[in-house]
Amino acid sequence: MDYTIMSPEYFAPLPDLDMALARIGLRRSDVSSPGLENLRTLMDSCLMTVPFENLDIYDYKRQIDFCLPHLFEKFVINRRGGYCYESNGFFMGILEALGYTCSACQARILFGGNIMTPVAHRITIVTLGNTRYLCDVGFGGAGCAEGPVNLDDPGIQEIGGHQFSIRRHEGDILGDMTLVTHTPREASSGVPEGESGFYTFYTRPQSPLEFIALNNSMATNPVSMFSLNRVVRMRTPTGTLVIDNKIFRKTVNSEVVEEEITTNKRLYEILTGEFKMIVPKMSYSTDFPREWF
Repeated sequence: MDYTIMSPEYFAPLPDLDMALARIGLRRSDVSSPGLENLRTLMDSCLMTVPFENLDIYDYKRQIDFCLPHLFEKFVINRRGGYCYESNGFFMGILEALGYTCSACQARILFGGNIMTPVAHRITIVTLGNTRYLCDVGFGGAGCAEGPVNLDDPGIQEIGGHQFSIRRHEGDILGDMTLVTHTPREASSGVPEGESGFYTFYTRPQSPLEFIALNNSMATNPVSMFSLNRVVRMRTPTGTLVIDNKIFRKTVNSEVVEEEITTNKRLYEILTGEFKMIVPKMSYSTDFPREWF
């Protein structure tokens, strides 16, 4: 059936695949054909080059636009990052340009419990042959699977040193599947083996239009976690880089260096020096005195 599409910019293709791949440290020849190993490489490269961040919401008071032409300018030209609607949208744009069969899907964060939460997260499901994989480069916090999760494997899967499984409950009002995290038993400490739901999700593909209202709510709600907290996080080959509000933590080989950010100039230095972003010198948040430097 033919429709007149509202907001056609959300259906625009990735402007330049080679530039997008270069942004995450890859060339087309590195990941030339769709496959599981290439998918792992793409996820890993994205997580180590594109920060999870909410500076547009918290500091710059800008509207979040996750259509691919805008994401290309933000992520590739300005070397920025974003949150789930942006990061997973950018990642899916790369996958589609490479010939992967994939779809955007909705998820509910469970925070380790069985509490019904609103749909507020975007994930990507990739199909390779007859097998589906959950891919998420836009969660931002600890504990999410940092590689493809096989949705058709009933057992426990080892991904990035952590254990995950998929609990199936197709047709449930809360979602079709749940990503479950497993904690192995530690005999030396007496910690028992355990599991908890990470998030539940629907497998039905969604058009980009279904995420517009969700994105606007998360970005503009004054009590949203993204309105109340500055968050910038990225994996590195040896650890992590994290900004939580005014605290910067750099972890290298398990050694953590922590610093309180006290000026806009220092925030700018960390964003451009450590995270390699291109950002305005002036912050519009009330955390620091406004200053030119």
